[in-house]
Amino acid sequence: MTQTVPYHTETRNTDTMNGTSGEKNGKLLKGMVVGAVVGGALAMLDKTTRKRVASNTSTMKDSTMGMVAKVKEDPSGVMNDWQDRLKTASTVLKEAINDAQSLYEKVNDDVIDQVNQVKDNSSELIATTKEAAEELKDIGGKVREAGEEVTEGSSPDSPSSASHDVEPIHPTNRESSIPGQIGS
Repeated sequence: MTQTVPYHTETRNTDTMNGTSGEKNGKLLKGMVVGAVVGGALAMLDKTTRKRVASNTSTMKDSTMGMVAKVKEDPSGVMNDWQDRLKTASTVLKEAINDAQSLYEKVNDDVIDQVNQVKDNSSELIATTKEAAEELKDIGGKVREAGEEVTEGSSPDSPSSASHDVEPIHPTNRESSIPGQIGS
């Protein structure tokens, strides 16, 4: 009896099969631990650092032992104390959240009202400015027209009409970039 063996065409990463990827991770972890130990040992060479570490360790040990002693003496009292503290903290936190939400709503409403008011005012200002610009153009056109009437209606014997090549000091027949202003 013959048995068929399946043939797989997918390629496999030989690094993961041989364990080299795991070895690399192990070397990295070992290197980090050795670096931390060496760094800690170098830090302990300083006298003030040693004193501070010893003091902090002693304080931590004392507070931990005190807590263990309290729990051994009165476990239900410690548990009730912690529950009361958590309830108080929870109440204070809820109040702070409600205050923050109220403040947010107040500021949001006030700011939105003011922004809408500024928006309306600026829209009105823009419309008024556009109207004023149009009116200035009309006024400028009328002044230009009056200037043309004056210059065209002058007599041929007048000194100003004798020299057509010379531009007047204040020309009235030129366009201006500023609405309502005549000449340049």
